[in-house]
Amino acid sequence: MKMISERSVKINPEKKISSKKRIVLISDTHITRFRGPFNLHAYNLGIEQINKIKDVDLYLHLGDITHNGTLLDYEYAMEQFKKFKPRSKCPIMILIGNHDAMNVGYLLFEEMIGKRHYEYEDDEIYVIGIDSTKPDLPGGIIHHNVIEAVRRRLEKQERENKFNIVCFHHQLIPIPNTGKERSAIDDSGDMFKMLLETKADLILNGHRHTSNLYTISSSEKDLYIFNAGTFCCNKTRYRELFTYSIIDIKESNITFKIIPILDSNSKHEIQRQVNYYLPLEIEPHQKPICKFIQISDSLINQQSENINTNFDRAIDKINTIEDVDLVVHTGNVTRNSYKEEFKIAKDKICKLKHPYLVVPGYTDSKPPAWEYWKHFFGEFDPLYENEKLYFQGLNSTTRDSTDGFIGRKRMGKFIEKVLSLSHQKIFGVCCFHSLIPTPLSVWRTELIDSGDVLSQFARSQIDLCLNSSPSISFNVKIDYTVFSNGGNLNPKRFDETFLEIDIYKKGKVVVKEHNLKTGQIKIVGNYNITIFF
Repeated sequence: MKMISERSVKINPEKKISSKKRIVLISDTHITRFRGPFNLHAYNLGIEQINKIKDVDLYLHLGDITHNGTLLDYEYAMEQFKKFKPRSKCPIMILIGNHDAMNVGYLLFEEMIGKRHYEYEDDEIYVIGIDSTKPDLPGGIIHHNVIEAVRRRLEKQERENKFNIVCFHHQLIPIPNTGKERSAIDDSGDMFKMLLETKADLILNGHRHTSNLYTISSSEKDLYIFNAGTFCCNKTRYRELFTYSIIDIKESNITFKIIPILDSNSKHEIQRQVNYYLPLEIEPHQKPICKFIQISDSLINQQSENINTNFDRAIDKINTIEDVDLVVHTGNVTRNSYKEEFKIAKDKICKLKHPYLVVPGYTDSKPPAWEYWKHFFGEFDPLYENEKLYFQGLNSTTRDSTDGFIGRKRMGKFIEKVLSLSHQKIFGVCCFHSLIPTPLSVWRTELIDSGDVLSQFARSQIDLCLNSSPSISFNVKIDYTVFSNGGNLNPKRFDETFLEIDIYKKGKVVVKEHNLKTGQIKIVGNYNITIFF
């Protein structure tokens, strides 16, 4: 067995920070005079500890200063902030959280704390904090005008070689160990896309009361997303209690230190480096070792039998592509879950000249559709396996509901299989519900355990995860896994497309979009993965 992990990597020497920069993070204090959420003991211990930290360049509170956003809460918070007497004399940035915006608290925030958008800049780093709240609602939104304003600031020529940090309260993508995924940012797909396009270096979020770090790799460079835990709120997650974090940045290296307030000697330290990538060259006539086709939303109805649908056109085009290992349909096969629709869809998909795998989507889940599914398509969690490939389909739908669910038991069994075979085969997985937000759509977080699923997929030896898309094609690499949303054959306001995904011998992954309307083919993703062969 030989490990193949060759990839062209470069470190941009102009974006190195010569002197160490230190940021101290706290989040989700939930200060209130009333018993319950606010743990005064943890707050006092934590403040005492961070007051002693040396060489700090910026203190940052990521939001939810108060619990109710009321005048009494803000006044009490101002009293508590008087205990903050840091050894390091440097700026303090405080962001607004959803609890601070309750009860017209956003006005109190502006009057008693300051601006809801904040910038800090020196010769080597640029930090921008923005308001992601919706008044009186737990979820968030950035808004198109704010996203574009942040884009303009990040793209300024004088910041091209600075270390750029963007902060807001709500989580950008799902994180693990937080229970039901909820209260995310409506336009997180648009925000995510902008941050990748502007080559931001670090995203800082709070909100979910637990610490987490993702490595996001675009075709060009790494982006890190760090979620801070709660500083002193009694609503903690799993085994993580009250924490604060120290981020040290020097040259192209980042060190994340997560410090438990009640046991500050048992800190957790993570080291990362910002890498820049040059795509591996594909030799002329070089063939991929694996080729996938990704489609979704065929939405076959009873009138589709005798007409040339987008599904038929896609199948005709796919049949002209050589050496396809697997065609993956990620759901919404039928429009209404009728028996006749399943029969028509089955007859059409049988025209494919390549192996295929199909999982159900929301429109395939209306009772008694699952009986029809089993009759025409077989297993709900289909498996395709050959000598070089192991691809698992997972039914993420629930009966007659837009909500989705994978579950710990099914996920655990799949991950066990991954760990036992990942050194021998290329691993893929698919389900209908998206694990990452898609631009030009509202992020509904309908897969209720998406944080746990995303985390386990990304941190296992899974090479590829395919999901449906409500709008355009969008893909990104998170930790070790390429996540692809796309192949929508019936988008409401976009061209119908399918995706061709090639994996080459040296671990290069190329994602190409075939536009059925224009006939154009364009590359929409280019990644390097580590494969074992």
